[in-house]
Amino acid sequence: RKSFYVVGAAGIGGLPFVLATGGPTLAAIYAVPLLGYWYQGLKDINQRSSAVLHNFPILGHIRYFLESIGPEIRQYFVELDSEATPFSREQRAMAYARSKLQRDTLPFGTRRDVYQEGYEWVNHSVFPTHVLKENERVIIGGNDCKKPYSSSRYNISGMSYGALSKNAVIALNKAALMGNFSHNTGEGGISPPHK
Repeated sequence: RKSFYVVGAAGIGGLPFVLATGGPTLAAIYAVPLLGYWYQGLKDINQRSSAVLHNFPILGHIRYFLESIGPEIRQYFVELDSEATPFSREQRAMAYARSKLQRDTLPFGTRRDVYQEGYEWVNHSVFPTHVLKENERVIIGGNDCKKPYSSSRYNISGMSYGALSKNAVIALNKAALMGNFSHNTGEGGISPPHK
């Protein structure tokens, strides 16, 4: 914040010089961005939703601007969202979204190369092995959990149900009920066919 006050004070200090050399019209033109600078800076300092803006008024906006064009710069010059160590940009973005109680999911599939060597997924088996009854479910929550619950190992994941018909959603929901497993309703929430 010190740099904000230093720059702002220098701006105010320059106002008499501009007035003396350029006259009242130029001084008025000079004063408008100066007032905007002070207004936005003090607004940044007094808000509590962003630590970056609170600690770095005005400069924080430059950081957010550069971050907003970051995907384009990375797309053409640097790296993929899934690259980097110890955490990828994709993982950091998810952590930031969760910390702000924002949605951290990306609809319409994945950005990953599912054909890349080493990519893992679950596939249907033509000749499945027998699974013991006690291995079909898992207990979620340990001794410190107030409400541990039994969950199936296989469930219906979230998808864009707007792309499915009402009958398809009802069929998936009935299958989940018959199989005693969970049905993620996706980002749209619970629609009438899910009930």
